[in-house]
Amino acid sequence: MQTTRRNFLRLTSLGLILPFTSPIYCSESSGEWRFGIIPDTQWGFNMEAPFHGTAIHVIDAINAEMIRQKVDFVIQVGDLVEYSSAIAFQTRAAHNKALLDNGINFYPVRGNHDSMEINSVKQFKDAFPNLPGTKGNGGSSPKLPNADGMTYSFTHKNGKFILIDTFPLVDDGTKNGKAYTIGDYQDWINSQLLIKSDHKFTIVFTHKNLLGQNHKDNVFSDDAENQNSFPEMQNNFFSSLQNNNVKYFICGHDHIYHRSRIKSPNGKAELEQIICGSASHKFYSPEPPFLERETSIVKELNRIGFLIADVNHDQIKITYYSTKAFGLTPAVPKWEIRDSFGYKF
Repeated sequence: MQTTRRNFLRLTSLGLILPFTSPIYCSESSGEWRFGIIPDTQWGFNMEAPFHGTAIHVIDAINAEMIRQKVDFVIQVGDLVEYSSAIAFQTRAAHNKALLDNGINFYPVRGNHDSMEINSVKQFKDAFPNLPGTKGNGGSSPKLPNADGMTYSFTHKNGKFILIDTFPLVDDGTKNGKAYTIGDYQDWINSQLLIKSDHKFTIVFTHKNLLGQNHKDNVFSDDAENQNSFPEMQNNFFSSLQNNNVKYFICGHDHIYHRSRIKSPNGKAELEQIICGSASHKFYSPEPPFLERETSIVKELNRIGFLIADVNHDQIKITYYSTKAFGLTPAVPKWEIRDSFGYKF
């Protein structure tokens, strides 16, 4: 696989880039609705006010489009801030006011930049209270110390959404604390997927990738030298999702838009992974090694983007929008449709 540092896109079978002509979505039917997904918003250019390590102008511009398109809620796949601190998380949370004022909930999960120290758990919960899995707020979290509202699931209309935090949650006396693994969460994940009565489709979200294009650490292990680490854990996770009709695994971390098909280490299960781009000044390029068990479908570099998912009764369509890089000053960007995919459930 060869790549360059310039922008590029392997197009879908249509062979073209669609112009941005998406209509404002509005339906009275509970069977027709939409939600948004925003990638990493860390902003390392300026750790002082007003940024405090988060891409406030990018966030505001994406939120404006989420409001325009009338999404029900927004999920963020981690790295909300450059370095975890109370002021950074509060700054990121403050820039959701426009969403909340329009009745749009925000559901984040932490990334590696959000978990630089064990205090980040309290700081995160203070900035984003009342998340699913916490007492009185519905949803579910694993029954593990500090996991409530950090790793969690919630249902909305006919969908179930599972957000998994694989970063330190417990102060075990070490510098950064103890993190739970996918293996620690697997029984809970299985239990959520087996409740068929509360959803028709499920999407799983984490910050780190199944397999990264740039980063070689992944959601199963920090070992960047061996992407096949913990093969039994990987096989169990892949098979659990596939056997329960989970089609999409959506993540961040790489600051690249990349959609691919990935097989489990034993080759018996396969998932579609969407690394959903960057909402930051940071962009990375793909770097080998690339494993043969991954098949690339679409890739784009060096642009700011986000996803919007349309649910229409028994089908889901996810659209990726992007624009050229910006962020040091407020902007009204021109969003272009760069990829679209979906399935009938």
